[in-house]
Amino acid sequence: MRLPRTAVEGDVAHAATQPRPVPHGAIPSLDGIRAIAVALVFLAHDDLENVIPGGLGVTVFFVLSGYLISTLMRAEHAAKGSLDYRAFYLRRCLRLMPPLVCVVALVGVLAAFAVVDGAFSLGGVLAVLFYYGNYFVIANDFEGLPAGVGVVWSLAVEEHYYLLYPPLAAVLLRYGRAGVSAVVLLALCAVVLGWRWWLASNGTSEAHLTMATDTRVDAILIGCLMALWRNPWLDPKPAASPRRDALVVGACLAVLLFTLAYRDELFRLTVRYSLQSAAVAPLIYLAVARAQRWPFRWLNAKPLVYLGTISYTVYLSHHVILLLVAKHWPQLDWFGATLFAIVLTLAVAEPIRRWVEQPCARLRKRLHVRRAAARTSSLAPLSGVSSGGPS
Repeated sequence: MRLPRTAVEGDVAHAATQPRPVPHGAIPSLDGIRAIAVALVFLAHDDLENVIPGGLGVTVFFVLSGYLISTLMRAEHAAKGSLDYRAFYLRRCLRLMPPLVCVVALVGVLAAFAVVDGAFSLGGVLAVLFYYGNYFVIANDFEGLPAGVGVVWSLAVEEHYYLLYPPLAAVLLRYGRAGVSAVVLLALCAVVLGWRWWLASNGTSEAHLTMATDTRVDAILIGCLMALWRNPWLDPKPAASPRRDALVVGACLAVLLFTLAYRDELFRLTVRYSLQSAAVAPLIYLAVARAQRWPFRWLNAKPLVYLGTISYTVYLSHHVILLLVAKHWPQLDWFGATLFAIVLTLAVAEPIRRWVEQPCARLRKRLHVRRAAARTSSLAPLSGVSSGGPS
């Protein structure tokens, strides 16, 4: 199975759990959602954190990741009856590691020449490359990392999910109906919320509550729940109702605005994350299910799709670049510095997309084809279908 950023190709066409035509190609709107999420994070780090909810952008990434990965797993299981863990982890590594290594190497060189503040310690490099950066940052308060690299905390949360979730997904897909899967995942979300509340009530640091895997993974599980229970790409969708859709969008936006406006500290560190995740999921559902209708069709505009395709590298590099511009060009006003930082960020992200991510994507595709061919060949004596026949 090929696991792209925002596209489900090939196997998705065989993933229907209902006897109906299944759409082919890329899941619509996901790149546009990624673009919005990374823009929120970028602008929040660009001295607008008091008005732009960068943390909400990270939550959107979490929910989206859970939805996409679970959709891919559901498609693979429907087509093959099992999940190929080895192939999954290999493809995740090929997707995530090369851009990360490129950015870490570039920032390491800049730090060595004092172009950016701070420097990598040995522990810092290992924490970033082996995806425990969130707990490293919690323990060391960003010491041991160049300025701006601390954004890797969220990558660690997602990587821990990639490591731990597939066995649970396999059990749910094999033995659980959609409703059972939903109950199990909701129960896990409730456990995480309860744990977060208990930690917050007993003086645990804000850093742990906001960046640790054990306190933030519920946002990803909400996306998994949508993928397994009511998937707008694989399951039948209710007929479009502009009035009902508008009510859902309005309710979700109202919840999100409330979570941003209500400033009680215990709420902000506990329930806020749960409510935001629960409000983001229906918006993603509608963005996929109503991709050809206003207002969701603009998510598939070419500029947003492009930004979504480079969002991973933009996320990795943008904060370092913003701080670099502020350090070396203090004479620029906010608009000029922001524009310059955008240009530099694109100058980093586009070459990595073209010369690193795209070749790795082609390699993932070749590996998928070879493993599919090997699987067909191994089954041929049992099925009576020759290895050279149609798959």
